[in-house]
Amino acid sequence: MAAVTTLDLQQHLRCALQNFFEQRMGGRWPTEVVIVADLIVLRCKEALSPSEINLGTMKAGRLLLQEVSESLCRELQPDLAKLLGEITGLRLVDISVGFFLERRERIYLFTMNDAVKQQER
Repeated sequence: MAAVTTLDLQQHLRCALQNFFEQRMGGRWPTEVVIVADLIVLRCKEALSPSEINLGTMKAGRLLLQEVSESLCRELQPDLAKLLGEITGLRLVDISVGFFLERRERIYLFTMNDAVKQQER
């Protein structure tokens, strides 16, 4: 992979992941991407529906939301691995997801097999 600046790589990842989730899950949310060594963090704002927020007010509901989110990650992992591999040249090792009900955000953590190479501006 040719060396690209941090901002260019982050923007490329953000656009690619935003399009991926829009096609696969039918939602388009404001997103941010941050790269920390071998970790790609995708922050999806306004990604939780009012019914998910309501469900999350109960402990059993929060557990169900987490279980469904993790199951979805496992289902999407092969396609995400291919997408991230094409962009970074690295192998996806693991995906984790968390959510913050009050801020209506989902956070995806993509762990790659090595540090994501980027140049500083």
